[in-house]
Amino acid sequence: MNQLIGILIPVWVATVAWFVGAAAQFFDGNKAARIFAWSWLLGSLAMWLHILGSYAIAYHWSHTEALLATAEESERVTGIRAAWGVYVNFCFASAWTLYSIRLTSGGTWNRVIDWLIYAFTTGIVLMATVVFETGVVRVASSLGFAILGLLMLRRVLARRETLPR
Repeated sequence: MNQLIGILIPVWVATVAWFVGAAAQFFDGNKAARIFAWSWLLGSLAMWLHILGSYAIAYHWSHTEALLATAEESERVTGIRAAWGVYVNFCFASAWTLYSIRLTSGGTWNRVIDWLIYAFTTGIVLMATVVFETGVVRVASSLGFAILGLLMLRRVLARRETLPR
């Protein structure tokens, strides 16, 4: 029960919030921008709860245990024993949170930073939910990425129609 509440629910909330925010970016208007910003802030904070819950419940507040478990999981999935995924998760949660705070405070970034944050978080979410996960999480996330792909295609086609010929 502790694992469900402390580890799994926060990461599920973070994942859903990431997909909601990512999808909101493909719509115009203030409402879509607010949904994007606030869902990403919620998701990033839920990600920190997941990290804290993992450290408390799964790793018994041992960074060494976290590194060992990450290395074993990485080796199981990729064949490469790499513990640095722990640090990637810290970077992911930090970048996502700082970006989201900036968005919710009405601040803006330039398009390069927007693109870099989106690409980085997309890569992490894809790896975490499709490559490293199985079952329902993999299927639901694959569907989420397919929907994002269709939204991106719709936007590209809409822009193409407005170009002068």
